[in-house]
Amino acid sequence: MSVVLPRSPLGPLLIAAALWLGACGPTYPNCDGDDNCKSKGEYCVEKKCVQCRLTSHCANATTDACVACDKGQCVRKQGCCANNLDCSAGKKCSSNKCVNQCASDADCTGGKMCNEQGACVSPDASGCSTDADCGGKLKCKSGKCVNSDGLCELVPINFDFNRSNLSRASQNTISANARCFKERKVKSITVEGHCDERGTDAYNLELGNRRARAVKRYLKGVSRRLKVRTVSYGKARPTCNEASESCWSENRRAEFKAR
Repeated sequence: MSVVLPRSPLGPLLIAAALWLGACGPTYPNCDGDDNCKSKGEYCVEKKCVQCRLTSHCANATTDACVACDKGQCVRKQGCCANNLDCSAGKKCSSNKCVNQCASDADCTGGKMCNEQGACVSPDASGCSTDADCGGKLKCKSGKCVNSDGLCELVPINFDFNRSNLSRASQNTISANARCFKERKVKSITVEGHCDERGTDAYNLELGNRRARAVKRYLKGVSRRLKVRTVSYGKARPTCNEASESCWSENRRAEFKAR
């Protein structure tokens, strides 16, 4: 004779709950394995989903030696450079490190000379060749922009969109301004960083700071005794208000103010 045991009404509910918990698994960013992080393109490390476990998990790791995985995040190695644009003015990238451009004049080309900071600079760079290079009411005289009194005038430099590196023309202008400081016996200046109207206020303030600091580094390389401070105005002080590239290019600038 068989005995039929009564079924518990909770049985199906308990089984369903166990199946549901097993199928759901841990909630992001918690994990038991890489499968729990796969939808985010991440990896499971110590029960947490992170950006990387190995450097090879980082984008561009095979082409950029400065990329590394550090504590689950893809970062750039401190002090590492991939090309000369990663280095400050007066430096070059060698074996992924920013080093001096030169040790002697022989290391420089184009008639440049090696200054005390190990940077190749033009000893006779001219700030202008014609009046058009000076702008406004300034005149070009003996390679310098001068005002109506015949005194040399400080010339601002411009930057490419979203960039803070110095072009060769900008470096020449900074060198010419340094000679003007000496001629006018200026001992301290302020370099002002400016941006065009595109982007947020916070981003442009930081970009203006990078531009001003880049100018300061180069200026100190050609005029060590000059006291230089920097300030960023972001996009707050445009010289032109038209929504055009020609106008924006005027606003992407660094200005020199004697103190």
